[in-house]
Amino acid sequence: MGALYCNPVRQQVLLMGNQPTSPPSCDVLIVGTGPTGALVAQRMAANGLSVVMLEAGQRFGGQHPLPNSEGNAGKIMWTEPRNHVGGDFVVPKTGMGVGGGTLPWLGVMPRFHRDDFRTHSTEGVGADWPIGYDDLRPHYEKVEREFGLAGECGPFAPEPYSLPMPPHRMSWHAQVLARGARKLGAQPFAPPIAINSQEREGRPACIYCGWCASGCPTEAKATSANTYLAEAERLGARVISEAFVHRVNYDAASGRATGVDYLDSQRREHRINAKIVVLTAHAIETPRLLLFSENATFPDGLANSSGMVGKNLMSHPTWQVFGTFNEPVNAHKGMQMGHVMVQDYYQPNARNDYARGFILLSYMMTPVTFGNLSGLMFGRELKDFLHEYSHTAAWWAHAEGLPDERNTITLDPQLRDARGLPVAQVSYKWCDNDVKLAAAARDKAAEMMAASGAKKVRLGLNYGAHAMGSCRMGRDEKTSVVNEFCQSHDVKNLFICDTSVFVTGAGVNPTLTAMAIASRAAGHIVESARKGEL
Repeated sequence: MGALYCNPVRQQVLLMGNQPTSPPSCDVLIVGTGPTGALVAQRMAANGLSVVMLEAGQRFGGQHPLPNSEGNAGKIMWTEPRNHVGGDFVVPKTGMGVGGGTLPWLGVMPRFHRDDFRTHSTEGVGADWPIGYDDLRPHYEKVEREFGLAGECGPFAPEPYSLPMPPHRMSWHAQVLARGARKLGAQPFAPPIAINSQEREGRPACIYCGWCASGCPTEAKATSANTYLAEAERLGARVISEAFVHRVNYDAASGRATGVDYLDSQRREHRINAKIVVLTAHAIETPRLLLFSENATFPDGLANSSGMVGKNLMSHPTWQVFGTFNEPVNAHKGMQMGHVMVQDYYQPNARNDYARGFILLSYMMTPVTFGNLSGLMFGRELKDFLHEYSHTAAWWAHAEGLPDERNTITLDPQLRDARGLPVAQVSYKWCDNDVKLAAAARDKAAEMMAASGAKKVRLGLNYGAHAMGSCRMGRDEKTSVVNEFCQSHDVKNLFICDTSVFVTGAGVNPTLTAMAIASRAAGHIVESARKGEL
């Protein structure tokens, strides 16, 4: 990569000499303000470390509010160009703005199961993590309490546990779906979700307006901005928004990261030095940034002696399954996702012709998204489908995608963003097991929808949800990028605390586990800093 790509922004700075002679500095510099970045910031600031956070997007609220409007979704999601290649439609939704992915997210936060961390040992697929459920248990509990979750752990949880708020009442949409699930012998329940079911810590209970993905106007939905980030700023952390980080700087003599270079909204160049650098830019932009940061020591990208930066990208293969009913369902009244979950088919079964398992989640989207997820419908069929919006229920059939080195994030050789930087090239192809497992999830959702009494069942789009795994965690420096504490094998004061470090993706929503991993890593960073090891 080093021979093919020269960072034009860095080259301009070096030639013009417009870098300040004494850049500002801090103890800990964090790239990204999503749930993991904000959590790490809060932990660092609470322990007396000076913290600076850099966010590519703007800060919302105040002069930039997010009232109920589907158009707001485009403001808080990553809309900069990426080149999606490969055989399958995998375009995971990511956020942009102070709050990161929690701005447009829908808040479902179940724990991983024990066997999710050792899929190779139990089924001969994927790979085993260097950590297990018990390593994350105290961090799961801490995040659930601090972030504020409502719901039930469910009948198939890795262990019984309680959440700080009671479950949300089931909407009529959820009740319709649940009756079909029960007819098939399944056990539907209200899953853990980061949306207040009652007033808590100054934030109100959900009013069920149904605009979760467009930014919650009441703040009932937990985001990193109204939880960890607010606390971090109260403790002295500084947030710089509209700051696009394009390079992590490295000193070969000391073998350390020294800080970052970033561009502000006017594309002016800035540099911040730091004793510790933490990347939380998510599983597509984090490897992109490391690849930007090539140097003489790491010609294929910073911290990439293993060659694994950008490899083993994972996503969850999903299907949208719709059912049209004679009576109004009004699924838009309530939380968009997670009023009800089914996990009966999550546990692997040797009788299946596929490995791993899947979940079903209630998910009804706002009108434009509803039309976009309609699948291959045209003409009269599409018009009828849109007309039946109020009579339609929807399952989100969500399966586990296995890691594959051929699924990658690289720098596109031709396409550039507005700054002149190569965009991320996302190459993805579902493996045979992914296809079989997702089909099983789709078919069960369709069967369940019919059991609920739908007069017509339609299949929506098959697509990839969530991005994970592009900077894998592991003990072997030749096959992974970071160790079990998210610390770079190559650069000891560089940490990656986002879904990039996932070894496998499990079959449930990943945010809670990413935050638990970040919480564990933050404790290690604080302790190591105290000992002078960083």
